[in-house]
Amino acid sequence: MDCDVLIVGAGPVGLFLATSLAQQGLRVEVFDAKSGTSKHPAANANSARTMEHFRRIGVSAHIRQLGLPPDQSPDVAYFTTISGHELARLSQPASRDAVAYAKAHSFTWPTPEPPHRCSQLYIEPVLLDAARRQSTCNVHFDATVTDLVQDADGVSAVITLSETPDRPAQVRRVRARYAVGCDGPRSFVRRSLGLRYGGVASEKRAFMGGQMDAVYFYAPTLVEASGKAPAWQYWTFGPTQRALIVAVDGRGHFIMNVQRHDDETPSDDVVRSRIAQALGADIPFEVKSASAWTAGHALVAERLVVGRVFLCGDAAHLFTPTGGLGYNTGIDDAANLAWKLVALVRGNAGEALAQSYDAERRPAGERNTAFARNFADSIGYVALPREAYEPGPDGDAARHAVGEYLAFHARHEFVIPGVHLGTRYESSPLLVAEPGSPPADNANLYVPCARPGHRAPHAWLADGSSLYDAMGQQFTLLCVDAQTPEASAVQTARDVLGDVVVVMPTLADVARLRRLYERSYVLIRPDLHVAWRGDTLDDAFVMAARRCLALDAFEARAATPSANPMPDPILNS
Repeated sequence: MDCDVLIVGAGPVGLFLATSLAQQGLRVEVFDAKSGTSKHPAANANSARTMEHFRRIGVSAHIRQLGLPPDQSPDVAYFTTISGHELARLSQPASRDAVAYAKAHSFTWPTPEPPHRCSQLYIEPVLLDAARRQSTCNVHFDATVTDLVQDADGVSAVITLSETPDRPAQVRRVRARYAVGCDGPRSFVRRSLGLRYGGVASEKRAFMGGQMDAVYFYAPTLVEASGKAPAWQYWTFGPTQRALIVAVDGRGHFIMNVQRHDDETPSDDVVRSRIAQALGADIPFEVKSASAWTAGHALVAERLVVGRVFLCGDAAHLFTPTGGLGYNTGIDDAANLAWKLVALVRGNAGEALAQSYDAERRPAGERNTAFARNFADSIGYVALPREAYEPGPDGDAARHAVGEYLAFHARHEFVIPGVHLGTRYESSPLLVAEPGSPPADNANLYVPCARPGHRAPHAWLADGSSLYDAMGQQFTLLCVDAQTPEASAVQTARDVLGDVVVVMPTLADVARLRRLYERSYVLIRPDLHVAWRGDTLDDAFVMAARRCLALDAFEARAATPSANPMPDPILNS
């Protein structure tokens, strides 16, 4: 074998996965046809859960310093035009205040890592550096995977490497134990597996439903000319055009998304006209780059695992970006898959552990695409009455009425701790479900729950540290009541699971943790989901540990196949 895991795609999902694997000593090779990290802004919202995963690999503090200036509030604001009337605004804490805000609002955001607004443009280089700092990880750009086949023992790939200043053109053949497609919506890996997306494609709306143009531009006087407080997102509702403009750096760089009119051919003149319409004033700007994409998708691949090959990120699911869920769901995919690949490569897991990735993550993808579709409906059909563009009392009344709805919508789409933190795997084949019902899966409210399959509830400890920082990189046994477990039970767990960190809270933390976890002992997976909880480390604990790695035979509970598999709408668009 040339490596343990071959990853196709060096976007944020592929680079995060590569770093997670290499930090555990796996040999990883990453190949991407691009010449380097992205030069065009794309994803720009990092969920609380994504930031928790970044904390686990040691890059969250660095990333939180990037994006908007630390003292700029990443507000979401709605306008007729940016220089016209402001209709509504959702105020949010600046990055320098975000963690303190989360501590003070722990009922809403019970996490050590609240959301952070920062473009993929800045995050990819951080993840690339983190991956390349691992001695067992190599990342190759200008490298196109042209063939991928698997057998019972591994995966073989053919890679065409373009000529660069550092190397001649060449063709490489790489043999790996496993392969992962993180190669986007037009995924070569997904096509090589013969898999299709299922769900809803190209759903039409007045906005966020159809062909979209994304324009990256520089307008250093935009905020000053608007006469408004700075924001992170500027939604405009002009009489002939709607737009979403996102501040990339708070220093004059923006990305604008506009829905293309039917039969319209984009050109430099059209792009400039659209920027001018959204600004509503003669503000100088420089277009830096442009791209096209399609809104209105809520798609999930019909399977995420075939043998030794897996799909992550946009290769596995495709979103309309309302709520910012596509990239964040991909990072969560990678966190789920990473520990399973580590166990499989080390040989201390059953083969069925690979299939558990599909059983856990495909329903999660369907859940999140449904949330994103709901957010898109909530904003995509909003239409301002004619009076909203007119001066005077009638115009003021119309704008106030629309603004009330937009204020409601803003909280509905952007204050979503339940979406960020509420993913659960209650139907996973890796655990035995507890009786009773879990909290409702509510987008705007997260209720901590320590039932098996749920994200382990977070707590700030009495010394000011995060409970998550005490947990091991592999499995953790949390002794909630600070009762030292029998050495034989711990050794049995380590015999089964390998590396297990035992966390013993101080007496000052026992009451808080007991309220959250409700049992004396909790086994927590490397992705910080609960595997088991109980009051004694008995045979049920050992059985749960074995089941967590698919070491015992059980009836597989694979996810229901994705609805409405269809000819690939992305390749045909």
